Amino acid sequence: MASKTGSLTPNHPAKTYELRIAFHPGKVTVLEAKQRTISMLKSLGCDSFVEGALDGLDIDNEFTNEPRDFYTELGGLELPISVYKYSREYLEDLQARIARHFDDKFPGQVTTSLHDMDTSEWLEGWKESFKPLVTDRFAIYPPWDKPGDEITAGRLMMEIEPGIAFGTGQHATTQLCLREMEKIAASMGTETVTATSVLDVGTGTGILALGCVKLGFGRVAGTDIDPDAVLAARNNAAMNGVALDVAQMTVPSPAAADHLPPAFKPPFHIVVANILKVVLEKILPDLAGAVAPGGLLVMSGLLHEDARVLTRQAEGLGMVFVRESTQDDWSCLVLQNGAKNLIP
Repeated sequence: MASKTGSLTPNHPAKTYELRIAFHPGKVTVLEAKQRTISMLKSLGCDSFVEGALDGLDIDNEFTNEPRDFYTELGGLELPISVYKYSREYLEDLQARIARHFDDKFPGQVTTSLHDMDTSEWLEGWKESFKPLVTDRFAIYPPWDKPGDEITAGRLMMEIEPGIAFGTGQHATTQLCLREMEKIAASMGTETVTATSVLDVGTGTGILALGCVKLGFGRVAGTDIDPDAVLAARNNAAMNGVALDVAQMTVPSPAAADHLPPAFKPPFHIVVANILKVVLEKILPDLAGAVAPGGLLVMSGLLHEDARVLTRQAEGLGMVFVRESTQDDWSCLVLQNGAKNLIP
């Protein structure tokens, strides 16, 4: 765990709250109870949770001749999970939903408890796991670990502090989306890029939306249903000196365009969504509906084995498959709204 020497970003709330979810034997196995809980969290759009393994479990291996698997000893796959938010009310609602869902079907098998901590302690806790990321166009780094000139020279620099939101560039899906946006921008002339609008759905820390602004795209907006993500994205935009429109909402609907701020009015030339598969499947019609005719939909958050399912679903909505890129076991899909090319 990192030493507590950093300072708290002024815009972060002073307190962070944890909903700890534990699993017990009963009508179903502990592992099945845990899997059911994770599926429920994902269906509610809660895609950021931490397994209850202690930090640095292998530290004693440095002092013993026989390495021990502390993760397995402490419960392994059956360990509790925790959800962290700035909003206690959000977690109280989640706690009530879990109780309603499990108390009747599997009494006593899924228990929850609420805890709080100083946000500065939370922010310090994950610093060692956030390392700078370099792509063809970007150098992405946390405020406490700026890379040297030999890395940043000739690249667009992006300083990201995640807070509680998802998206530091460490995950393969974020990298895949960034590289697709680099590729799309490189295929256009400067005037076309500046005339192209982008919507980042599920913006998280704002990393993809900020990247699109830095690549020169014109109207760029980010949306997220999580207020913690909206806060993180706005903080990161300010930290990078970038004007970015971010709002707490799902996919802006064309039917509601007259009631939306100008930055969020669909359609968009490009819609990006790096979200869990279970959520993508639910909102795919809305995503496709927000793409201008001939525009592009860029989707990730998908395991390679699930990419075909989403492609077929998108094609049923009139989208045309353009390409798929992969990294590790993850995929990023690029689809076009109709056959007419609006974007190269």
